[in-house]
Amino acid sequence: MPIVRFSIPFDLSIFRKEKMMRGFGLKRVLLASALIASPLTAQDAPSDDEIVVVGKTEADAVKDLAETITRRSRVDKPISRFQDPVCLKVSGMPEEMAALVEDRIEANARQVGAKLAEPDCKINTLVAFVNDAPGLFERLREDEPWLFNDMMRHEFDRVAKEDSGVRAWHTQMMRDSAGREIPYEVVLINGRHIEMPVLRVYKASRLQIPISMELTGSVVLIDLAHVSGKTFRQLADYASMRILGMTGSERVEGSDTRIPTIMILFDEGETAPAGWTEFDQAYLTALYDTQYYARSGSVRNMTLRRYRGLIADKGRTGDEIEPS
Repeated sequence: MPIVRFSIPFDLSIFRKEKMMRGFGLKRVLLASALIASPLTAQDAPSDDEIVVVGKTEADAVKDLAETITRRSRVDKPISRFQDPVCLKVSGMPEEMAALVEDRIEANARQVGAKLAEPDCKINTLVAFVNDAPGLFERLREDEPWLFNDMMRHEFDRVAKEDSGVRAWHTQMMRDSAGREIPYEVVLINGRHIEMPVLRVYKASRLQIPISMELTGSVVLIDLAHVSGKTFRQLADYASMRILGMTGSERVEGSDTRIPTIMILFDEGETAPAGWTEFDQAYLTALYDTQYYARSGSVRNMTLRRYRGLIADKGRTGDEIEPS
């Protein structure tokens, strides 16, 4: 797999509103990194009557890692994911390299069950290779606030504190259980007219909350100073994890678990796998296969089930773990 070596000017005009779609808060985001690997084939979890042995310690490690990389959803809200098709742009590298990275990311998205937009779509997912990711992040906050739409202050601070040379964030929108936008209406509260979302629920449940959370946009800024020695496949697979789910790498340390993950790609002193791993595939597949009202705990359990399926398909019981 070729090592990434390039340096070209980055076009900041990509962040203009007219180039990105409505609802991102953001509008399609950039991703850059190329890869030379055929798309991985989809693999289903084992049937309920099939027994796969995974050691207790390993099972716990899988669930713990899933919890570690998941950025907590907002209070009383389900976990977020893309419901509308992803429209991807990779920027900051030569076109032929960017195309390879985009192809890999789109293949990963298809495999885990995310939808992809048609060609010539409005960008809602961006991966950009830039000279100063932390500095650009701060400038965009001042100059292009629409890119951060509904982000709360603590969410912005969490992204700003990443020390990996990567800045990644999402915008999201609350929808009803069918994925429809929730209308705003003017209601009278304590003598004041206030515009607020009004959710109409036709079937109530104590166990299922009647809302879903949709990712409407995703941006990943990767600092060129940190890509040396990394392959296009590694960069594309890492970007896939940061784009398709609300994941964070600030708490991940390779020494904390024996479950490999591409999420340690930019961790100093760590040896990252060659590409996304069985855990990474299991995590995103679980995220896009779970119910709209699922919380992070459900994703943890589904990740373990999918992980068991992947290692069973490779004839292993969990004693030996290799990147795919």
